Amino acid sequence: MTEPYSAEETECLDAIEDQLIEDGVPFRQMMKMYAEFLQTCISAGHFDGVAPSARLNDVAEHLQAAVSSLGHENSDELRRPHRIALWTLFGSSEKDYPALAALSRCAVCCFYDEAGWNPDTSESVTPIPLYLFLLKRLVPTMGMEFLRYARRYLFASC
Repeated sequence: MTEPYSAEETECLDAIEDQLIEDGVPFRQMMKMYAEFLQTCISAGHFDGVAPSARLNDVAEHLQAAVSSLGHENSDELRRPHRIALWTLFGSSEKDYPALAALSRCAVCCFYDEAGWNPDTSESVTPIPLYLFLLKRLVPTMGMEFLRYARRYLFASC
């Protein structure tokens, strides 16, 4: 793959980012969407066989913690141990289970501080391109599935 995204993914990604900015969607809502997408993929068996099921369940439990803690007082402190655990899982599985390491890296994105994404210090105006990039490193064919999910989730009224 010479480019990180296909033409179709790029077009859809641009439209989603424009709409996110126009609607003022909060960063925590984007994190929650990504956590729920990853949970759905684990539950649906998209990652079965790439790692021991107990490890996949561990990642799913961490993602559930991300979803349930967002928006609560002290949520950043509540999520910090999960972020550390996922980075540890990433490091310990990178050699033997690279797909599990990649999934752990995707999940870490669901544990940033709620204060948010700073477009001034990032390459893009939202975290969606990063989510897509990391996901495609895990499963290269999952890009449009993720973008369709993001569109439905973040713009349910559309």
